[in-house]
Amino acid sequence: MKKTALLIALVLTLTLLCSCAHESTTTLYVMDTFAEITLYGGDNDVMEKIENTLFDMERELSATNGKVFELNENGGGSGTSSYIESLLFQSEMYYEKTGGAFSPYLGALIELWGVGSKNYVPTEDEMSAALSVSKAENVESNGKNFVELKDGVRLNFGAVAKGYATDVIKEILVEEEVKGAVISIGGNVYVHGAKPSGELYRVAIRDPKGSENDWILALELSDKFIISSGDYERYFEKDGVRYHHIFSPETGKPCESDLLAICVIADDGVMADAYSTALYVMGRQGAIDFWRRNEGFELVLVGRDGTVTLTEGIGDNFIINEQKDYNYEVAKR
Repeated sequence: MKKTALLIALVLTLTLLCSCAHESTTTLYVMDTFAEITLYGGDNDVMEKIENTLFDMERELSATNGKVFELNENGGGSGTSSYIESLLFQSEMYYEKTGGAFSPYLGALIELWGVGSKNYVPTEDEMSAALSVSKAENVESNGKNFVELKDGVRLNFGAVAKGYATDVIKEILVEEEVKGAVISIGGNVYVHGAKPSGELYRVAIRDPKGSENDWILALELSDKFIISSGDYERYFEKDGVRYHHIFSPETGKPCESDLLAICVIADDGVMADAYSTALYVMGRQGAIDFWRRNEGFELVLVGRDGTVTLTEGIGDNFIINEQKDYNYEVAKR
């Protein structure tokens, strides 16, 4: 197997394998996570523009202290930004496409559990009450900077905000004619252009059963978003039971999936982020069936049974970590 230098993405969802020169890198804490931006060919003005954009998006999209929080508290309101309007529109689209497996309307349920903060295990009645208001029909937008939230529904874009942020950064990179870049926001990765050597980037997928330095395979990519989800990312334990942060929109509980992790590779950040959540909820066969019905993305699925499934569009652009004891298979259309 090829030897590479290993650089760990800061939230440990993905790892980036890269050995590049003549770069400028910055790390910042934004959107409740660490972001690492590396530019090849950009200047300080571009880096500052990206940083300011991320902090602007945080102020708008945060469900804990941003504009989205204000909308939730007030049952809607005017003065919504283009960020909120765009993300709400796209979220509604992926909500429909996934049959509700991805949902931006679960804010009441997410706040009830408070995974990572209050770590509360709610009662069945409490979960039912939260789900009863978490409906698409309770959200109305007139497309003119106004959103109405009815019957206690609360928006939460946590499952797509980072993917959307990388979409916006991609636009900046193209506009500023940056030749190459690697963007990692909480482990959500976008690789732009190529390395100074002209080689593709190598992005490694973390082994969900191993330590934070362990990886299963590395993908060789350019101009792609690589976003993963899994129950190892954020969770708490209570009375010997482990509760993670990916909820079933049907039960209101952390979903029981036959997947340990899922990685979505796509040309669109919001798509990759929304699908990484939705397809984890669907499970391996549901994810593969969804992939067969839809275009524009590829998958790496890590099953609890030790099987790693790659969709055929990935081709031969990957390197297996031969020290790992996984069985590999290819899903075909």
